[in-house]
Amino acid sequence: MSRVSARDALRYATEDDAVVLFGVIVGGWVLLTIGTFALAGYGFGLMFALGIVASLAGALAVFAGVVGLAYKLLVDSRRAAAE
Repeated sequence: MSRVSARDALRYATEDDAVVLFGVIVGGWVLLTIGTFALAGYGFGLMFALGIVASLAGALAVFAGVVGLAYKLLVDSRRAAAE
């Protein structure tokens, strides 16, 4: 197994694609948190419906971001191994 320097790891983590995926994960987490607060304080009504929509959208965004990041790491590691 080859060694990776801290500079190379930081450069890889701050590439455009990785930053976008990290942003999707953080944005989904924020939506999930907002949706949870909206669901906790109100009964059935508009806030409840918005809370459900925000929670589902946030959960989907977090899931998509994690899967996208894992896929990016897998593809890049296979590409590096082939070189």
